[in-house]
Amino acid sequence: MLTVAKLSRWSIDYYNDTARAAGQAAKYPQKTAGGLGEYYSEHDTRTPTWLCAGNARRAAELVGLSDVERAGGQADPDAAERWLQDGETPNGACGRSFGRGSVHGFDLTFCAPKSVSLLRAIGADDVVEKAIATAHATAISEAMEYLTTHAGYTRVHNAVTGKKDLVRLPGLVSIAYQHETSRAGDPHLHTHVIVPNRQARADGVPVSIDGTSLYHEAKAAGVIYQATLRRELHRSLGLEWLPVDPATGMAEVAGISPETINAWSRRSSQLRDWAAGKLAAADGGELSAAQLATAQKATRSSKSEQWSWTELRAGWRTDERGLSVDGGAQHRARHDRLTGRKSRLGRRRIATAAECMEKAAFTRADLIEIVGAQLPVDTARSPREMVESAVDEIAVRLTAPREAHEREGHERFTLDVILAEEAAVFDLIDARDARASLWMKDADTDGLSADQERAVKNIATSPFLVQPLSAPAGAGKTTSMRALAAMARRRHGGRVFVLAPTGKAVDIAVRDGAGDIGYTIAKALQDLRSGSLRFSHLDLVIVDEAGMAGTDDLRRLLTATTAEHAKAVLVGDAHQLDPVKARGGMFAQLCDDLPWTQKLSEVWRMRDPGERAASLAVRDGGPSSGRRAIDWYRRNDRLRSGDPVAMAADALSAYAADTNAGKDSILVADTKEMADALNRRLHRDSIEADAPTVTAARGHQIAIGDLIISRRNDPAVTVLNANDGRPADPVRNGNRWQVYAVDPENQRIAARRLDDGARAAFADDYLREHITYGYAVTVHSAQGVTTDTTHAVLGESVSRAMFYVAMTRGRDTNTAYLYERLAGERDHEHRLPDPAHRLRRGSTRQAAELARHIVGADAAARTAHDVASRSADDGAALPEHVKNALQRRIRAVQRRRHDFDRSTSRSRTRSDDRDRSRGLRTDQGAGYNRGL
Repeated sequence: MLTVAKLSRWSIDYYNDTARAAGQAAKYPQKTAGGLGEYYSEHDTRTPTWLCAGNARRAAELVGLSDVERAGGQADPDAAERWLQDGETPNGACGRSFGRGSVHGFDLTFCAPKSVSLLRAIGADDVVEKAIATAHATAISEAMEYLTTHAGYTRVHNAVTGKKDLVRLPGLVSIAYQHETSRAGDPHLHTHVIVPNRQARADGVPVSIDGTSLYHEAKAAGVIYQATLRRELHRSLGLEWLPVDPATGMAEVAGISPETINAWSRRSSQLRDWAAGKLAAADGGELSAAQLATAQKATRSSKSEQWSWTELRAGWRTDERGLSVDGGAQHRARHDRLTGRKSRLGRRRIATAAECMEKAAFTRADLIEIVGAQLPVDTARSPREMVESAVDEIAVRLTAPREAHEREGHERFTLDVILAEEAAVFDLIDARDARASLWMKDADTDGLSADQERAVKNIATSPFLVQPLSAPAGAGKTTSMRALAAMARRRHGGRVFVLAPTGKAVDIAVRDGAGDIGYTIAKALQDLRSGSLRFSHLDLVIVDEAGMAGTDDLRRLLTATTAEHAKAVLVGDAHQLDPVKARGGMFAQLCDDLPWTQKLSEVWRMRDPGERAASLAVRDGGPSSGRRAIDWYRRNDRLRSGDPVAMAADALSAYAADTNAGKDSILVADTKEMADALNRRLHRDSIEADAPTVTAARGHQIAIGDLIISRRNDPAVTVLNANDGRPADPVRNGNRWQVYAVDPENQRIAARRLDDGARAAFADDYLREHITYGYAVTVHSAQGVTTDTTHAVLGESVSRAMFYVAMTRGRDTNTAYLYERLAGERDHEHRLPDPAHRLRRGSTRQAAELARHIVGADAAARTAHDVASRSADDGAALPEHVKNALQRRIRAVQRRRHDFDRSTSRSRTRSDDRDRSRGLRTDQGAGYNRGL
């Protein structure tokens, strides 16, 4: 795992102070040389070392390092301080001076898996301990070589083009500080690689690094670190590993239980302290004696990094949590590896892994992450070499090779299997059947706006079997679907299905009358495969939240509906959230390609017309639209900014004021960490401290009165209607409940669902693993929710889609509390906590700047064909088979539009002739596609 943080002027002081304090604690004189992570004699403490990557000799010479220093010798803390603070390299060279707010350097933190840290700290002799330290150093070196190759650039103005070209640096020189503990004082082997933001160019002039490239390649470098660490420890110690987590590229050592890892993974952060009421300033008061004692204890934990290695190990080895390694699990993991042929990394295995990409068009770094997680541990070549060559072999280029001013992340690639998957969808969308038209009565459109009526009529009379309906948040999609369902029910033997990515969306749609039979898309596909579900030409299949459906799911679903001539209406908004763990962009592509797509354009949810317009401006994006939206939000006091604790506290206060006033309000968070903090604080403020509780997921203590949320669909849990005791909708992921009974002795609870009053009891594994507090929800859980007011706590790195969803839930008001992550909050940083935590709040201007940055960053999912099409428009030379696939799609789009225009024109002429024969006035634009 690799994290990146920007460093300000004085940031280096923390690393040097820690190293100096550790040196003072040593009992023996220090060594003067050695590699990364080398200790003073008897392993009593750590010393910072130089780390050079790329053309290491040349890079070291340019900044004035000796051969011993270049090879990993001890780094002079004073030289590191001058370099980070003033941009002065060890040989005295200075580049452009730093300005106010400049980035002085980058902290690249490489973290070993917790199981490796535990083995080294508790379960190892000196030989094993040294092997782990050496493997950790080798893995970091390999990752830094990758970063230097793909992110070791500076930007230089090109007088001819007027652009800033990326120029490769000879190498990167950094200072490595190895630490042993987490913020809470538990074993946590990690190294801070401090990269000064003044690196020597080929002519010796210190220049700044292109930080965007560094951030883009960071996760890929982290995957290479993890793969190398696994390989080195397998070679030296014979360790076997559990499956790799594809999200992080990390795996734990086989035989160390998750319970042990969790026990040694205590967390400490200012957000958690605030949630527990340990921060006085956030509570608006002074520290009590109890709070002061807690803060002093936290300070002692954070100082553990200054203790000698001998003291650290002695304390851990007497800790009651202990460590045991299951040798049988190691043998089983070895057997599974050998019998499963996981040692072989062939093209087919790589391609199969890459098919799990969540993007249709991705960067080379994205593919590095996927392939790196698949590497076997017993390879002859280094993981970095294998990954680089494998990726170059299977990637299909979608864009032209980058120009001098373009970063490596500018280039986009895909796989042949992804192109084929998309082409299969394109082959289905022209299907039509005259029987697909619905029998429409005037009363069916009663209560619809003109916008909704036009769309519903056109869909009802459409002969096309694949019919998209694109609508912004709050445009009345459910109302429109309900009208279509009423028409479809008149067919003798016809059924109205509602399918959606989540069970919660299915239940809401069926409850609101938009359909009669509900399935999640996953369940529908499962039943289609088994044959227990069949469609007919009389059926209407409404796919709600179609923008969140993955391309392959849409392909399989549309294959089934078109084969039976059932009409499928895809309803959604391509500007809201993308599919989870699936390739997206296909719904947006269909809306663009199909001339019979219907589009709602009016928003009804928000009561303020200005807020409706602002929401549409955020949805559309673009500099001018985004500026108009943010200006409206700023003028109407909808934007706040500050540090995470301040924004959490402010959002909580506003939410409490709204709920106390009787309003239906919701707290929305961008991360599980933020949602957890808000939830824990609300539980603490709402429930008596001595109330009986049971333990749910993530350690949440549930009491009577708590709001909870169910995190997994489970039809096995009995749910009964409150009125008649009959079965109600099943338990869904995202349902919110209020607890009305608690049984601490048997660890079970009874709760009432908020939206329909149905009741259920939760116990055993479901309670322990899938129930959490439900006061605050993540943005993904909030999509589809309508409330009176919304208070959204969002970080500066959220996408425009997340901001758009969060700011369109409330009828009355939607307010964003935007935070910037403070340095020192991560588990591997040990800055002493400030018990009072002086809250930092920004101005409305700063809040607007953060919001403009978010709205201006468009990360919407796009199909590979779309990316290739845009690239071809820019004159890019594509591979021949990609060019052929693109031309086939373009010709189909042109033919489709030509045929549709002719058909619409004939329909309009016939309609006009009938109206004239009856003496009626004809309106320009009448016909199927009126209003588009």
